[in-house]
Amino acid sequence: MASLREIKRRIGSVQNTAKITHAMELVAAAKMKRAQDLANSGKPYSQLVNGLIRSIANSIDPSAHPLLTQNEGPKSLILVFSTDRGLAGPLNSNLFREIEKFSTDVRYVSLGKKSRQFLVKTGRELVADFTLTERPDLASCRPVSKLLIDGFLNGDFDQAHVLYTEFISTLRQVAAVKQLLPIIDKEILEELIKEAEEDFRLEPLFEPGADTVLAEILPQYILMEVYQIMLETKASEHSARMVSMKNATDAADELSEDLTLAYNGLRQEAITKEILDISTAAIALE
Repeated sequence: MASLREIKRRIGSVQNTAKITHAMELVAAAKMKRAQDLANSGKPYSQLVNGLIRSIANSIDPSAHPLLTQNEGPKSLILVFSTDRGLAGPLNSNLFREIEKFSTDVRYVSLGKKSRQFLVKTGRELVADFTLTERPDLASCRPVSKLLIDGFLNGDFDQAHVLYTEFISTLRQVAAVKQLLPIIDKEILEELIKEAEEDFRLEPLFEPGADTVLAEILPQYILMEVYQIMLETKASEHSARMVSMKNATDAADELSEDLTLAYNGLRQEAITKEILDISTAAIALE
């Protein structure tokens, strides 16, 4: 049975841990608000461009736009967004479970130390590794989008997907896989063309023309998609870390209370024994 000194030492250790996790919770909460605002502010642009491309899918020739061209080859590239640090609950482990579902001949690009370490450790082919900045901006996304666009146009891979943590809410983040290139996959394109043939709504007018506008928009769309996903990754990381540190703080406080009760119980028992010894000695002296 643990002594009073050992229990008291453990209580102090648990309380110090609770102070650390609470401080980390407050830091993550401060970062989380800004990251969530940025992630939510970028979604309208992505939805607008998606809607624009889909609205004219029946009137454009996908083969005229290289980033829309459907390639039947088997070569695939997956861009994996993870965190640089741990203490974010199951955020990274959920991503790694998704990676294990892919075939071994898929190539990868990592953003975040945790994904790089996992890919190297499991022997998967890592094409490139990028630094995931604390405050994402378009400048940090340009090298990533350039690698994707150049590799797709040069035929280094036939499809490019991104694996990331989609930000749903503070308490919910989900591992998601999204196709980046070609921009509209074959099944969706066929469905859109079929829907357009049955729908007689007017299509938007373009000046100087749909082909010219798309030639400028599509590379920017890939850049903005990478940027938006990076923002969602950061929002998910800070949210998951805040929740994880809050749970750790609550668990430490609960353990501290249990240890304090055990300490008080042992202390009371020791005092009772001392009183009994004194009483017994007093009676013996009478």
